[in-house]
Amino acid sequence: MFGIVALMSNIKTQAQNINETIPISKLTGPIKIDGQITESEWMSIKPLPLTMHWPNFKGDLTEQTEIRIAYDDQYIYIGAICQDRKPSGIQTPTFQRDDWGMKMDQITIELDTYDDNENGLLFSVTPTGSRIDVAIKNDAQGGDIANTSWNSYWTAETTINDTGWQAEIKIPFSSLRFKTSEGNVEMGLIAYRYIARKREMQIYPAIPADWGFWSFAKPSQGQTISFEGLQNKRPYFVSPYVLGGIGHHYEEDDTDVDQRIKDQDFEVGLDVQHAFGDNLNADFTFNTDFAQVEADNQVVNLSRFSLFFPEKRKFFLERASIFEFRNDGNNQMFYSRQIGINDGERIPIWGGVRMVGRFNKWDVGLLNMQSRKVDEFASENFGVLRLRKNVFNPRSYIGGMMTSRIDGDGRRNFAYGIDGIINVFGQDYLQINLAQTQDTEDESGIKAIDRSRLYLMWEKRTVNGFGYRVSYSNVGDDYTPGLGFERRKNFSQIGDQLFYNWFAPVESRLRQTTIRAVGNVSFNNTTNKLETSSVGLEAEWDWERGTNLEIGVERFRDVVPEEFDLSDDISIQSGDYSNTAAEIEFGTPQVNYATLQTNLKIGTFYGGNLVSLSFSPEVVFSKYFQISGFYEFNNIDFPDLNQSFKSHVARINMKASLNVKLSVTAFAQLNTLDDITAINFRLRYNPVDGNDFYLVYNEVLNNDPGSVSPRLPGSEVRALIVKYIHTFRL
Repeated sequence: MFGIVALMSNIKTQAQNINETIPISKLTGPIKIDGQITESEWMSIKPLPLTMHWPNFKGDLTEQTEIRIAYDDQYIYIGAICQDRKPSGIQTPTFQRDDWGMKMDQITIELDTYDDNENGLLFSVTPTGSRIDVAIKNDAQGGDIANTSWNSYWTAETTINDTGWQAEIKIPFSSLRFKTSEGNVEMGLIAYRYIARKREMQIYPAIPADWGFWSFAKPSQGQTISFEGLQNKRPYFVSPYVLGGIGHHYEEDDTDVDQRIKDQDFEVGLDVQHAFGDNLNADFTFNTDFAQVEADNQVVNLSRFSLFFPEKRKFFLERASIFEFRNDGNNQMFYSRQIGINDGERIPIWGGVRMVGRFNKWDVGLLNMQSRKVDEFASENFGVLRLRKNVFNPRSYIGGMMTSRIDGDGRRNFAYGIDGIINVFGQDYLQINLAQTQDTEDESGIKAIDRSRLYLMWEKRTVNGFGYRVSYSNVGDDYTPGLGFERRKNFSQIGDQLFYNWFAPVESRLRQTTIRAVGNVSFNNTTNKLETSSVGLEAEWDWERGTNLEIGVERFRDVVPEEFDLSDDISIQSGDYSNTAAEIEFGTPQVNYATLQTNLKIGTFYGGNLVSLSFSPEVVFSKYFQISGFYEFNNIDFPDLNQSFKSHVARINMKASLNVKLSVTAFAQLNTLDDITAINFRLRYNPVDGNDFYLVYNEVLNNDPGSVSPRLPGSEVRALIVKYIHTFRL
């Protein structure tokens, strides 16, 4: 009992660490957004006090920077004067929207609009005037935390002169989701200037790099700011679209012969955004289409578990963490790619609604969508309800979620659970997830524990000094979240990692060294026998300008319950396998205009010998043209079977842009395992935010159509699509 009381006391004391609230200056006169800080209004505002974040926390700033923030009744304004003693060294690699990286100078502001210490909206502008907007989730902790596919409505202008460059940003309050209290609004703020050639970041507030690379984007470390006398405008953003397309695809007939089907498409649809109250925002979509979304990368799966692909569709991205119920790895109760996508094939959506808001300290999320019936896929309704409440301190919450998936053929699936993340003390966090499912295909007499999933995790989030993460998972054999993602089930697992990280002295070019010991062991819940285990040791070194070297060795044991296919010719039989592999990864400084990432892995693999090699080059020729590539080669020899497995995956991505409004991307992928080449071409004209013209060309080619009988078509799928979206603000 005394231990529990002490623990609760530690938790509550975290609330004492809240930053004082800083009021933002309200403008009394107009500001013209032209990329030139000339108005007297700007000069009357005190610049933010910046601190070096990279390469040495609290080191001496090498260039003078002034970042100011102000607002009026409709907009937030950011003005920046970036002096540079070597203007020719200012890096301007692209005009492309959302092409975000370490190569470009930039001015960035991140807003935690609900001041919830977990979600952020990042707005960045480069010296060319190219803009990047990013949705940050999970307090920039873990993987898959930054999504550049999210876009908002805002403007920015820049100028370059003989003393450096300047930037002005204007963000409409109507583009943001926030809560008001008697006309007052509080948000979290992070602002920084990044100087690419020096890999120098000047940041406000003073945030150390103690949480790893993404420390600069952690909403929980932001400064709380306030806007007074603000009226939350509630316009309607109405975005109709029209789409036309032609093409073809092939379908097998009754004799297993592929028949060519001509495709002619004409679609109209509508998206609407509106705030129904100070704390409730809604997105409606009708006859939804995602034709403009970029294609997924081709990958080779060398495991017996499913692959995870990230969400790229804007409708699902804003405040996406509200709808997260994440367990170990990428396993989660709600995975939005279950909606409108089936085995990589797009399923038409009639429409839906997505609502998010905050009432008192409760976060509320509601989503409902309806898909069309297509061929063998029945029409389905997808529903999600999410509730979360801030408790104990600003960095802790408890919550619950329920999902439903109901199709026209009578199948129903429901999942529901409770979860929480508790900031116990300092940087120690405890995560608890408990979920359960019900499905019409469940057999009678199934125990509740067999339909359940439990996840516990305790971690220290900082990477400075000694750190740890310990986790436990238990997944029942009949746990089937119809809207979720699960790599496997019917197992219990314990493990994770210990690490030690130390930062080098300021005078050293080597910035930090990390040693990690990782491992886990899992057992089959039915037999209580070992299923998988792994143990590994890793070492990583990072240098001042971003050069990175990582080496590691892992021993992985897998008791395969039934055979699985690597390819059409090679299967891994059931059995007990011990695999040992060594891996080395090296990356050149990402601040350079020419970069290279390489990876080499050598070891044993399910009775075979594995060699895997990949490299990713990128070259910026100018701000008008960039090219990047990826190549992966896998070779596995199975001497006992007298067989070998070889696969090649290659990607080339070319980007061209005339200015910030017109851009072209060409993307080609080769996958020898599936023996296909995929081509994607996309032209985008974006005169203003919300108005977009897309010309999209997609094709999938069979590399060797004569290798089977009957002969495969040379072009499996082809589509030429024109789409125009126009947004009205009402």
